[in-house]
Amino acid sequence: MDNVRSDSLPSISTNPFTVNEELSFEDAWVRVAELLHCAVATSQVLAEPVAAPQRAVMHLVGMAKMVAERAVECMRPA
Repeated sequence: MDNVRSDSLPSISTNPFTVNEELSFEDAWVRVAELLHCAVATSQVLAEPVAAPQRAVMHLVGMAKMVAERAVECMRPA
């Protein structure tokens, strides 16, 4: 996933992810679908809640949210 990456350790006050500004509308939605698919698959594999896997799922969901926001930005006129 070249268009979304983690630059630092997670923090409550800062977002550790960045989205490529050149990411197109269509590619953004493809990434959203991929990230959400990963989040669902990860949550289904987990039999019992564990702190680290829960964080992993939440990171995937957070990344999907950022890419979705970028897709919406692509729809707005410059």
